[in-house]
Amino acid sequence: MTSQGLRASPEGIRAAKTALIDKTWSQHKLAAAVGITRQPVAKFFAGESVSRSCFVQICQQLGLSWQKVAGFPEDVAFEQSSKIRFKDADFDKLVKEVRQKRQEKIQNQCNIIQMLDIGQTIQLLDIYTNINVLEQINHLQWREIDDWLKDLKSESNFHQLTTYKRERKLAALEAVLQHSKLMLLGKPGSGKTIFLQNLAIECNKGQFQPNHIVVFVRAKEFAEDAKSDNKFNLFDYISQEFISCNVEQEFTQTLLIHGKLLILIDGLDEVSTKEIEKITIEIRKFSQTFYKNRFVISSRIAAQKYRFHGFTEVEVADFDQEQIEVFAKKWFVAVALNHKGDAEIRRNLFINKLNLPENQYIRELSCTPLLLHWICLVFQAKNEFPCNQAKLYEQALNILFFRWDEVRGIKRDGINSDLNVAMKKKLLSQIAAISFEAENYFLPKEKILELIADWLLTNQLQLDSAAMLKIIEVEHGLLIERSQEIYSFSHLIFQKYFTARKFIENSQIPTWEHLVSHMAEKRWREVFLLTVNMLPNTDEILQLMKQKIDLLVGNDRKLQHFLTWLHQKSSSVSTRHKAVAVRAFYLVCVERSLYHSHCASIYTSGYNLEYALVGNITFGSDLALDEFLYSTIACFNDLDFAFEHNLKDALDYAHAFAIAFNEAIELVTAPKLKQALQKLKTQLPDIDRNIEKFREWWQTKGQVWGKQLRYFLIKYRNIGYDWEFNEEQKELLQTYYDVNKLLVDCLNSATDVTPTVRQKIEDTLLLAIADIEKVNNS
Repeated sequence: MTSQGLRASPEGIRAAKTALIDKTWSQHKLAAAVGITRQPVAKFFAGESVSRSCFVQICQQLGLSWQKVAGFPEDVAFEQSSKIRFKDADFDKLVKEVRQKRQEKIQNQCNIIQMLDIGQTIQLLDIYTNINVLEQINHLQWREIDDWLKDLKSESNFHQLTTYKRERKLAALEAVLQHSKLMLLGKPGSGKTIFLQNLAIECNKGQFQPNHIVVFVRAKEFAEDAKSDNKFNLFDYISQEFISCNVEQEFTQTLLIHGKLLILIDGLDEVSTKEIEKITIEIRKFSQTFYKNRFVISSRIAAQKYRFHGFTEVEVADFDQEQIEVFAKKWFVAVALNHKGDAEIRRNLFINKLNLPENQYIRELSCTPLLLHWICLVFQAKNEFPCNQAKLYEQALNILFFRWDEVRGIKRDGINSDLNVAMKKKLLSQIAAISFEAENYFLPKEKILELIADWLLTNQLQLDSAAMLKIIEVEHGLLIERSQEIYSFSHLIFQKYFTARKFIENSQIPTWEHLVSHMAEKRWREVFLLTVNMLPNTDEILQLMKQKIDLLVGNDRKLQHFLTWLHQKSSSVSTRHKAVAVRAFYLVCVERSLYHSHCASIYTSGYNLEYALVGNITFGSDLALDEFLYSTIACFNDLDFAFEHNLKDALDYAHAFAIAFNEAIELVTAPKLKQALQKLKTQLPDIDRNIEKFREWWQTKGQVWGKQLRYFLIKYRNIGYDWEFNEEQKELLQTYYDVNKLLVDCLNSATDVTPTVRQKIEDTLLLAIADIEKVNNS
């Protein structure tokens, strides 16, 4: 069939001439703007037949409706003219034929993905993991800071606060099916591009929207080509794409008119500010002219300024646990090139270690696909996460600051070339330190702008604070708008990291004294660890921490007496472990015996301190026996509480008590102690025979029996004392344990601590003031 052209009506010609005069153009200049010869333009103004594509482009350049110029009703003109040619055509067959011609081009465009620090090419389907979207954009919601704080039960769920708890997640693919025009917004590295590439591949194979032909447009490339040709025309751009696949422009136009294209425009945020206005205007005009087609446009969430009419906006959700595991499973095959069996082992090891409490903040970062890939890459090297996590976070930040854009050849428009990455880090350190000190995880926009303005003034920089905030938000995604004008750091660990950097910027005694004043506050733990990770020499701060810890209990006579006993008892035990590790062991044993399981303030640290000192402690005969004897005391307290409060699980506590006591008796070698404990055992009624009879005996004779047990433990093992600590002393002892654990963790994490300082700290750890003075004077 031959193509039928269009003619301008007399009224259309008059309107076109008026528009030409208004633009002060000649017919020759109009032809150059359209990118055609002058002959079709002359025929257009003479009312002669012109090809449909030229006709439409001439009208677009003049800002006129081609339907009105042709004398057709706007909503049916092209449809009618197309029916003349295609009235008997099978559009499904046409779509299939064009998609077949386009298949190789789409595969080449979209089936290979770019992964950070990976040399080999990666097939998209080998790594692709489905993403979800949120149907409500967070920063458009109205929520107060108090609303966010209500949801922040603890720091451990900070990464889950990306949205309302009741926000419904939707599979991204489902969102595309539901909305013919979709704006896909997301943070840096959230998986927007790979999703669009996967969408293109699936459509290209006829498995998604089989009655459509996919067009994949990288917004940055379109802008660059348009700028070089001075021709921001999306129709021409797509037409050239189709022509390169042997699809005539007439067919491209017909398919567009009839809404047979799925048009994917990726990375609108990557277009420079000089071209973004022209690009958005062109997309608006194109999507309204060819409104029957399906569109998906992706952009970083904070970069979105223009809202396209008729487009539904959704936000890419963070990866959940299941998505992390799916991605990791694929990663260790496709990227690490492991065999499937080995990959499964690696994946399981990776997930298990990622879920450990000490890796909470690495786990938080892994919710972002880009950072999850990089974390897998780090883990692959040693099957471990690095001990120095400060370096890990520093590298993660560098990815967000510049490396991810760098490897993709994207240059963002900064507001000042003098504002380099180092200065941005200093600015973020200022914001982080001030807000974290005040325990502010969420800040109103005006406060953020005030902090930025103060920093700019201090550093004598004549820059706009609002523009600075937008750069950090858009280009790096480190500060995010949680809801209307309420900001926070994207990840809590970044706030803590930058807080640590701020302390290091001012490495002086007053600075360290101020930091050490926060030692007993658990939320500061990571700040301490990151600080000693980054300091070139940690002697000063570690010694200040040790002095502060010793003074913590220095004025409490009962606790000092307890520490004296702790030293004496530990010194009497025969073991190959460090004396400080044995002291830590007995400190934990006493802590456990002070509480019952239902106590709100129950001690939960386990044997973490001695593990941090020596690794897995090997129980010799003395330690094993005392472990079970202290377990017996702890179980005694639990059972006593259970009976007193008529708890349903009293029988379980009774069995636990019996098991611990029997194990202790088995380990006893000293005849007199063994005889005494066996005699106590004969006094206990059979638990399984009659629990009520056992309860009755316990309530009348249990306390006396317990005092006898303690008497024998004190006499023969020097343990089992009833220290009679009040609640304040119990809390102080718990704090004492926690800050000592922090000190040991800092000691182990420090990049450079002199052997003398290390030895001095270990020798005097968990000692009374008098014993410390003896060690120092020896």
